[in-house]
Amino acid sequence: MTEESRAEDFIADAERHNEWWSEGVGQDLEEAVDLTPRSDFHKILEAVHKHDEKGTDNLVYPIYGSTGIGKTTLLYQLVAALIGTTEFPPKDPEFDIVSSISPRQILYLPLEASQYHLERPGEGIERLKQVIDYFYSHIAPRHGTKYILIDDVDILNLDENEKETLLEFVNEDTYLFLTGIVKEQVNLRELTKADKIDHVERPWGVLPMKFVDTIGHPEEEGGLSVDFNHEFREELESLRSDRIAGPHPIKDVRRGLNLKSSDTSIDSAIDSLNSLYFEFFNPSERDDFHDAARDYLRKGGTLHQTDDSSIRNEIVRSHFLLYLYKGLAKYGSIQNPENLHRLSSIAASQGGEELQYTEISNRIGVDRRTVDSYLGILDDGIAVTESHDYSLRRHRRTRLYLRNPRHVVLLSQRQEHFGFEEYSQQNDLNFDFEYKLARTVAFDHAMRLSFAVKAYEVEYCPTDAGLVDYVLHREGKVLPFILSYHPHTESAEQIATEFDPGVGQHTEDDSEDLRDLDYEAPYRFIITDSLPKEVRENGSLVVEKNDVNICYLPFWLFLLIC
Repeated sequence: MTEESRAEDFIADAERHNEWWSEGVGQDLEEAVDLTPRSDFHKILEAVHKHDEKGTDNLVYPIYGSTGIGKTTLLYQLVAALIGTTEFPPKDPEFDIVSSISPRQILYLPLEASQYHLERPGEGIERLKQVIDYFYSHIAPRHGTKYILIDDVDILNLDENEKETLLEFVNEDTYLFLTGIVKEQVNLRELTKADKIDHVERPWGVLPMKFVDTIGHPEEEGGLSVDFNHEFREELESLRSDRIAGPHPIKDVRRGLNLKSSDTSIDSAIDSLNSLYFEFFNPSERDDFHDAARDYLRKGGTLHQTDDSSIRNEIVRSHFLLYLYKGLAKYGSIQNPENLHRLSSIAASQGGEELQYTEISNRIGVDRRTVDSYLGILDDGIAVTESHDYSLRRHRRTRLYLRNPRHVVLLSQRQEHFGFEEYSQQNDLNFDFEYKLARTVAFDHAMRLSFAVKAYEVEYCPTDAGLVDYVLHREGKVLPFILSYHPHTESAEQIATEFDPGVGQHTEDDSEDLRDLDYEAPYRFIITDSLPKEVRENGSLVVEKNDVNICYLPFWLFLLIC
């Protein structure tokens, strides 16, 4: 084939993927807008609206996440909102950008679904350049902002110099959106040419839907089966989209727990938690939340377009294995991708139990340095995250958590997860596995909370009485959380009183020197699936034991504030 014909093939392929240029809405776009938008979509649409409103000339917005997590759906929904060829989205009339863009101002390029992966190294980016040049010269109107959406940019396997080329696609009136599987592939903020762009956003990671997200989705899409009434779902819409106007207890909780702020006010956060539980939600709504949280453990946070449980499981399993064996293995140049699979299975079977690195090395059959490399890649891919001991300077042990609770089901042995194969509640009771899921979900939401309150990381701390499961900290400010979930409910208050924040040991950045910090934890938090009677009757989530303030958090309330 000649050079010209190859370029024409890529251009023709782009025309087929951008049916809105001439033929209206295509099937892929229709299927995407049939799904209820998740909070990530609202965040991106709001960002586009704000930058358009203040006259940002050009913008780069990078997005990353695992295979099948919903990145492509998110981009299609953005296209639908901008061009307004469908009644989508239904709840964003305040955004002037909605339905204001001509279809010919938008170029969508799904690199995985095109022929870019067949090109020799270095040539894929050239083909991409030719298609974008064609878009500018033959498709896009002369005036108005152009929107270029490049899906699966990791297919190009770009080096640092080739990533600079991506910024060359951004003209004065261009908003560029990129998706990849890990942050590094789409992070353009540190590149030399980034200085010429009005705004280069930090990479946005798409995770499985958090608890509050799933409340607003229909059950057939992966939402919860608990029947919240329509008015209550409407009320929770502001929580799903994080657009809380005016005072709101959840916003006040996050503000009060902000560990970076000089105005950190944990007492204020506690007052807001009490207001949420005893005043904002009535007893019936609290019961519904309790049931919904258990339902979330079973279903996880993945959107579906089928009601068949076996098909759902196979889709989730195949996406995850494809991600491990192809996406992350390629990203990390892993010669034995089955080891990523084995580590993920260990994380599923151990369910947050403490592991020696030497034990992991022996089970995988590689040295400690290689284990660290594998775990780093899994963490980059938001697949498996480590938690380290808050009280140890050097880490000889770790706890591994899968970030998607459904992966815990699919990678565990049947005798462990029996009764959780289906997405609906079964007659068989399996409290031990439910506890494992609760521990995993609570860690994932603790990670989200750590981002919201600017904590460094989520660690754990053993005491003589038991484990402080999740410790968030920054500059000596400490938020300890103990999980008390049936059947593991003993000694929670004793653990809380025995926890000594002063045992924390953390080094300076890029140094082995310990930081000189005065660790303080004004409150200990107990995350529980069954609130003590004395707490319910006293009308306060806080009790005092041995001069220690303990705040009880219903499991659902903890998930809600994260």
